[in-house]
Amino acid sequence: MVTTYKKILIINSFQEAISKMELSGDDYVVVSKLNKLVKKLAPITEQFQELVEDARLDHCYKDGTKIVRENGQLQWTAEGEKAFRKAYKELLEKEVSVEVSPISYSDVYAILPKAAQSSNKWEEVQESLSPFFVE
Repeated sequence: MVTTYKKILIINSFQEAISKMELSGDDYVVVSKLNKLVKKLAPITEQFQELVEDARLDHCYKDGTKIVRENGQLQWTAEGEKAFRKAYKELLEKEVSVEVSPISYSDVYAILPKAAQSSNKWEEVQESLSPFFVE
């Protein structure tokens, strides 16, 4: 299936939020599936982070061919920072191919706290969570 880096980052954030919840033993199967999904996506997440770092190095301030750092931090010109932000936004929307099996969102929805259920109905999250989840 084809998706974007942005959607992969959303799935990582979603999994992180779920992992911080206090869940019962019955919910472990759903959490386990979500953890396996994120683990399978880990190489693509790492690839994204490398591309982001490359973009930082491409657009940061340089003195000739040397990267300028102050206290270990990259330095930026206004133009360089704008160029980096543009490159980052483009990278988020870049399509990548992944081989994963989607998870039933209704199973995940069932383990969400009641307050979270009202604001995370499938119709509201479908665009962000598909193709990794199905109704």
